[in-house]
Amino acid sequence: MSTPLNIIFSWFEKGDIPTEYQFKETFSSFRHLDEKIRMDEVMGLNEAFQKTLPATTFTNHLEDESAHISVLAKRNASNLTAANVNEWKEKLKIKFAATIDEGEETGNVYTKEQIGEFVNRFQAKDDELLERIAKIDGMLASNDVNLDELQEITDYIKENRAQIELLKETVIGSNSDDKINLVKMYSNWGAVTHQNQFNDLVYDKIKKIEDAASTEKMKHEERVRGDSRIKHDLDTLSFVIDAYDTVTLFTIPLKVRRIDANTIEVLFDSLPPNIIQITIKKI
Repeated sequence: MSTPLNIIFSWFEKGDIPTEYQFKETFSSFRHLDEKIRMDEVMGLNEAFQKTLPATTFTNHLEDESAHISVLAKRNASNLTAANVNEWKEKLKIKFAATIDEGEETGNVYTKEQIGEFVNRFQAKDDELLERIAKIDGMLASNDVNLDELQEITDYIKENRAQIELLKETVIGSNSDDKINLVKMYSNWGAVTHQNQFNDLVYDKIKKIEDAASTEKMKHEERVRGDSRIKHDLDTLSFVIDAYDTVTLFTIPLKVRRIDANTIEVLFDSLPPNIIQITIKKI
């Protein structure tokens, strides 16, 4: 049993002479450093322990990967969303960091192997281009006596481009043979002033001569302006057909459909600018 402090203090007032008993009671009222304090003697300690968790619960909490998953990132970052990842990148200032292909993930930069393939392709194209340039240089250096130097021909075309364009339009452009005036007069053939009129007259005369000289019809000729149905007296479905522009003399592609043994239909890809000569030869 300890002695209250106010009594102990009264034993040691000025002029007092403490007795052996008083000294003993005084020191017995305090704990010596070598004397251990029991847990049940600490006021409120038991109540405080009642509010704590068992050690196993704390350990399990530390080892639980899903603890605080809504606010803390896992060590393997498996619970981070795409938005979380972008926020981390933004905060760490690595948003535009370069990545390469790995596993099923596609990076945003090329690997050294891919870059090497690109360089090899460019090198191959560069070698091919250099080879073609060398060939062109050889052509430009040519001095064929019949064709003259290619460079001189190129220079001539550049200098006379305007005249060439006018000539091209006159021959194969929008101008047709009904706009070409004859240089000479053919008064004995009638009122012939344009090339198409002259062509028609010559064609009719030649056709009459052929008809008179041939006892059996082997071919049929006719001139058309576009898609046409042509009647002939060859009595066959087996024939070859030729078509050419009477002004440019270029062969014209067309489609042919056999209606019967004496009728065909010719179709052009586009409206011809000039009269087309059609020749059907019986096979």
